[in-house]
Amino acid sequence: MKHYVGLDVSLKETHVCVIDEAGDIVYEGKAVSEPEALDEHLSKLGLDVTLIGLEAGQLSSWLVGDLMTRDWPIICVESRHMSTALKAQRIKTDRNDARGIAHMMRTGWYKAVHVKSAFNQKRRVLLVNRKWLIEKRTGITNQIRGTIRSFGYKMGQTSGPRFEARVLELLENDPELLTYVQPMLRMRQSVRAELETLDAMLLNMVRSDPVCRRLMTIHGIGPINALAFVTAIDNPHNFAKSQSVGAFLGLTPSKYASGELDRNGGITKCGDAMVREYLFEAAQTLLTRVRKPMPIRAWAARIAKRSSTKKAVVALARKLSIIMHRIWIDGTEYQPT
Repeated sequence: MKHYVGLDVSLKETHVCVIDEAGDIVYEGKAVSEPEALDEHLSKLGLDVTLIGLEAGQLSSWLVGDLMTRDWPIICVESRHMSTALKAQRIKTDRNDARGIAHMMRTGWYKAVHVKSAFNQKRRVLLVNRKWLIEKRTGITNQIRGTIRSFGYKMGQTSGPRFEARVLELLENDPELLTYVQPMLRMRQSVRAELETLDAMLLNMVRSDPVCRRLMTIHGIGPINALAFVTAIDNPHNFAKSQSVGAFLGLTPSKYASGELDRNGGITKCGDAMVREYLFEAAQTLLTRVRKPMPIRAWAARIAKRSSTKKAVVALARKLSIIMHRIWIDGTEYQPT
């Protein structure tokens, strides 16, 4: 008899529910949220497990990857889809969520999520940490600007390595205020130094990746855009058509149709927000800064003329994602003409 397992994972414990093909509960229990503990827990049941499901989350990649190596038929389910399905339950508990996940596995009403390779997950950490440091550097800079502005000291447009020198110059005759600002300056210098270290790592990583180098032949696509795209897609063969990449990254229009109402909305914004942001930047650069005549830029310019620049940038970002995927699959370089 076939059996289906639902795992509701939390940081310490995982609720386990096993049902048969008729939908009857065979077993319910709890296990430590560790691959070894779950493997031992499920093995002791001695059941013919057809499918195991758990919701996408912080521990899901680790658990799914490890349990797959132990030959368990496990999948990771898209979180928004699962959340919508589990809302049908009037009472929310971890135990009930495990039951709901098991029933989703039995009925087939789920959307599986691709679990990225450990290699690309680690490269993704570099991108996320770099973005986080940039945000902290900006926050510290703005805090210093605002602090000294309230005492009449105006920084102007100074940035980069000249920023600290400008602050010291302005506060030369105010040693007390300088004493309070110096810890922030030292923190900003430390963040900048670590950010430069991550940038060097990123450039070395891209230089050694032939896929990233080919993607960078596209005007507007730099090292950060290329690496972010590669780590987000992970396996280009997961997409039957290159056009599907735009939908995967949330760059296609949303739609609401019910009865007499049929309305198209803005882009869905599902998928990887960081990659979407970098594609917007690349499209903006290609549309406004690149002056070399090329068909793709002329196409986006026509959209901007008859509609708006914002819509043209979105359309161009979607087109770039399609081209990048096709270049990756074909092993070719970009030809502007």
